[in-house]
Amino acid sequence: MAAQTSLNTLIEAIAGAVVDAQDRIEQHQISHLSDFFDEDNRPRSVVIRMPSLHPQAGEDDEDLYRAPILPLVSTNVLRIKDVEITFDADLGPLIEGDPPGDDAPHEPGWKGASAASRPHLRVDPSVGGSDRRGGSVHVVLRVEGSEPTDGASRLMNHLAQTQGVFKTFKPGD
Repeated sequence: MAAQTSLNTLIEAIAGAVVDAQDRIEQHQISHLSDFFDEDNRPRSVVIRMPSLHPQAGEDDEDLYRAPILPLVSTNVLRIKDVEITFDADLGPLIEGDPPGDDAPHEPGWKGASAASRPHLRVDPSVGGSDRRGGSVHVVLRVEGSEPTDGASRLMNHLAQTQGVFKTFKPGD
């Protein structure tokens, strides 16, 4: 059992990795949002030629219809639904008193036993399973689609309200 670490530190590292993964998903989605705006932060839009529905329009008259792209496309908002991590580890000694160096005690926010007064379990995660290949870890990470945030929904709704006919013309004019 050469590479022992505290079980608390191992669990904190795993939890931190999951939080970091969710943060990266959110940062990617935010950076993708900028694709729908130009360098002056105006919404990118598409102009569509359509037969005019204006009451005084002639048979060949067309309308130019402008629609911002963002409300037209699917916005896939993902979040981590759950994580399952299994690994094999050899149990080490149960240490009483002060925690080892990698278990720096945290200031308790509520009254209770401090980290230094609880026993600390050491584990060796570098061992393998029954075949002892070394450090086997199995990770299952599930993501799910979720509803856009309230702010994103409001933005898309506002952009959708700005779309519409901006010019009626006869082709060839």
